[in-house]
Amino acid sequence: MYVCICNAVTERQIRACVDSGAATLGDLQFELGVASCCGCCAATATEYLPGGRASSVCDVRSLAVPVNTPSALVDAEPLAAEPAANSPLRPFPVPLVAAA
Repeated sequence: MYVCICNAVTERQIRACVDSGAATLGDLQFELGVASCCGCCAATATEYLPGGRASSVCDVRSLAVPVNTPSALVDAEPLAAEPAANSPLRPFPVPLVAAA
């Protein structure tokens, strides 16, 4: 679908630009020329940026969560910042995906 008729910029081109690192409307204007003529497409184009309604970009973070932790151990001893190498408690990275 065409988002910017003035410069013949499609939704696919905007998504590709955002996937390549564009994070602001200025980035899209520089790379594609979107919203640089009449400006009617600016609101639609910004919806494809991270955090927008049509964004396919997610903010991915990693959390360290102990696995196989007996509840008696957790209640009895506070966990150290870094478990010892021979400790049965090792952090397990769990990705947390949230829309920005």
